[in-house]
Amino acid sequence: MSLAVAARSINATAYGYVSSWALLTACELQLFDHLPARADELGAVSPDAALVETLLYVLDEEGLVDRDHHGVWSQPESMSTLLTGDQSYRDYLGGQVLQQMTPRLTLGTTGENVLAKVLADPASRQGYEGWFADADEAHAYQASQYAGSLGPAKALARSLPKPSGRVLDVGGGWGAIAQAIARTHDFDVDVVDLESVVAAAPPAGDRVSFHAGNALDPTTWPTDRDGVTYDGAVLSYLFSSIPGDQHEPVVRALADRGVRWVAVHGFMVGSGAHAAAWSLQHAVFVPGHVSRTADDVADMLERHGFVESDRRPLVDEMTTLVVGVRADRAG
Repeated sequence: MSLAVAARSINATAYGYVSSWALLTACELQLFDHLPARADELGAVSPDAALVETLLYVLDEEGLVDRDHHGVWSQPESMSTLLTGDQSYRDYLGGQVLQQMTPRLTLGTTGENVLAKVLADPASRQGYEGWFADADEAHAYQASQYAGSLGPAKALARSLPKPSGRVLDVGGGWGAIAQAIARTHDFDVDVVDLESVVAAAPPAGDRVSFHAGNALDPTTWPTDRDGVTYDGAVLSYLFSSIPGDQHEPVVRALADRGVRWVAVHGFMVGSGAHAAAWSLQHAVFVPGHVSRTADDVADMLERHGFVESDRRPLVDEMTTLVVGVRADRAG
């Protein structure tokens, strides 16, 4: 068995619970009874259309629903027969399995379904900034994220346009990607992240510098040094971790700084069997979360002068890398 096959098998086992969780929640809320419909027509399920869209993308990856080019979600007839109406299989899944069996296995003593909670009350989400205000929580999260990013970071670094100057890593955590870029291309990389994150970052070498700041506030980003502008910028997992209405302002701020290229990496729905599941996990935590497809990201970059130069899967069936280069500064 190859490492790729082994990793795929492990991921299918580890992340399968997210799709199950999505299905059980959809059954509990009788989501399928409201189809066909667009996500923004499912106010009876949740006032947050973007959150419902992400949930439906997870169900789509499992073949439970279909989405047409108008954004209307529906079900194959056989699925509808099983999952809609009174005394259907939906009642067993959403009732006995989710409400009686699952709480005893995964939800603890309260039996609270967090996905159902935020679908009903999207404002209940607190986001990473609140979570990482606790230094111990921030340390535990970043330590595991750093370890898991070392391998993908090398692949990402090799996939970037060849830098001709300093690189900015927005929301770069403990610098796994920054270190890989510095080693691969022999250029300096500046990482900006929350104070509680960068304060605990382990040594990353002379080429990597950490700066306390907020990804949503460009005035807190490190300024260009010695009159040299940033050649490029990396946004890895950033779009999953900030409100959707802040994605475009971040790209706009980078364009205003004159960077030559921008690389966006993360969970892009429709681009892998587990991409939507991971996006959903972030969606139930991040206020205002919006899932993006790779096309969405490429279009956003293009609106700010970056023409797509590369698009590729990075972590098998999970993450995608989209790179845009300014046409007026190519080469």
